[in-house]
Amino acid sequence: MATSLLHNFRLLHRKIASVLFIFFFIISITGLMLGWKSIFSSTIFENKSIMANKSSKKWLPLDSLDKLATQFVNQKLNTNFLRSDKVELKLSKGSIIFFYKNITAQIDGTSGSVILIEKKYGSLIQDIHDGAIMDELTNNKSGISKKIYSTVIGFTLLMLTITGFYLWYKPNTIKRKK
Repeated sequence: MATSLLHNFRLLHRKIASVLFIFFFIISITGLMLGWKSIFSSTIFENKSIMANKSSKKWLPLDSLDKLATQFVNQKLNTNFLRSDKVELKLSKGSIIFFYKNITAQIDGTSGSVILIEKKYGSLIQDIHDGAIMDELTNNKSGISKKIYSTVIGFTLLMLTITGFYLWYKPNTIKRKK
């Protein structure tokens, strides 16, 4: 009984691993890249001479700062963004970071001067890693592709872990009994 179960687990383990090998390879590479994602960004513009005013009481209105940041990004990178996707306020630094697709623009809150523009690839790497890229490519807003991908990969990794442990543990117990 134990040897047939061992044999069946070995076959199951081998089949699962060989069928989904490419996905596990992609997940491991993108996981490493996410761990080191600061490497995957490039500075487009930096003005170190601007010292942001740390008092948020004198900040310009957020919509005005968004327009200034968007104009500057469009001008520098030859893009056509209408507005930012997300805003992050850095009260302790006196600056605001506007997020666009793979681009961030850091702006001084009081003057509206651009401090830094970076192009970042972390979100693209994340989308590949978790399967969200399939929803983007198919223009699917529900996120079902990501959920299916995550479920299949998570379940198979669990199965590989269980069968792998059994394939390691059972021969050791058989050897000890002999």
